[in-house]
Amino acid sequence: MYPCFRWCGLKVLSLVSVVCFVLVCVTSSQAATLPAVSCSLYASPSGSGVGDGSQGEPFGSAQRLVSALAPGQTGCLMGGVYSQPELSFARGGQAGAPITLASFPGQTATLTGGFVYVPSGSNDVTIENVHIDTAASTQVGVQLMATDGSLIGDDITNDQAHTSCIILGSNLGWGQALGTVIEDDVIHQCGNVADGNQDHAIYFDNTIDAQVSDNVIWGTAAFAIHLYQDAQGTRITHNVIVDNGYGVIFAGSAEHASDNNIVAHNIIADSTVGYDVQSWWGGTIGTGNIAQDNCLADGRMGDQTTVSTGFSSSNNLDAASPMFVDAAAHDYQLQSGSPCQSIIGSDTAAGIAATPVATAARAHNLRAHSTRKPRHHRRHHRRHHHRQTAKV
Repeated sequence: MYPCFRWCGLKVLSLVSVVCFVLVCVTSSQAATLPAVSCSLYASPSGSGVGDGSQGEPFGSAQRLVSALAPGQTGCLMGGVYSQPELSFARGGQAGAPITLASFPGQTATLTGGFVYVPSGSNDVTIENVHIDTAASTQVGVQLMATDGSLIGDDITNDQAHTSCIILGSNLGWGQALGTVIEDDVIHQCGNVADGNQDHAIYFDNTIDAQVSDNVIWGTAAFAIHLYQDAQGTRITHNVIVDNGYGVIFAGSAEHASDNNIVAHNIIADSTVGYDVQSWWGGTIGTGNIAQDNCLADGRMGDQTTVSTGFSSSNNLDAASPMFVDAAAHDYQLQSGSPCQSIIGSDTAAGIAATPVATAARAHNLRAHSTRKPRHHRRHHRRHHHRQTAKV
């Protein structure tokens, strides 16, 4: 019924740059606390092709910076736009000593043009405080195929292009994503409504112990959280998941089933095509999946399926409205008296709103708002084929 699988190829994910919108003004005391950045090497859009990566002679591309990093080092991108057909992490860090790519403190870097690829074996890679906009790519934006990869404090979109924003792991042999952390991000406008239920915000294809927390996910064409087809032990907590085609799905294929995944203390609201929480199984039904203590509101087909096959549901609040400050402007802070406040435990959108990337995204949104196409109500498409292409 809902096997929304669209891949567009492995090494098929694309990641990169950003056109951001979203979020709200908030006092600094509410801001998410991101780790302080200490730069080891540097790149700048005005850098030289012969630069040595020092602050005085920065590299001229994001790829040169990434390729020069050793375990425990942080590569800082000076503010500006970095365009490349692919940004690939050919090697990773070590446990406790990751390779980190980040915007220079106080500035915002934008990755654009192509996808970001962290292949199997390139473990312990962190990308933080960066705009990633893969609208120009035909592949999934961010592809994490390794162990202990992290996306922290980023703004990620493909500006309604025809593919998903993030994929974790692959059942086609490209790798398994183990211990992925996605935290304090804004993930928005992923996929095109013309593709029906094929384009997602986060696609969990082959994962173990992923942690997705304190993010704002909005405007996805299909599923915000697509736990298909082999997601094991995922924790989805304290996120604001709103205005997507569908919210969360527990799902599996004929060969695999997603098990032991917990979705708790989230706001999941205003799904424009289907349910806020649902399941679908192509073969064996998953076990140990739980949706509990969430604030659900106004899914087009309902807050959750009436027959919750493959997951248990408890203590979820069916709210009339989350009472966002200004949902039409994508300001998902909670008004005083919101029924969701006690469920989610904190105001996630307020915590993100004052981070550097969110501040820059908000400014971009104000500039771009008048030229953007309105987001129309979606038609309900059901596709039962898994479109994939070869790694390029």
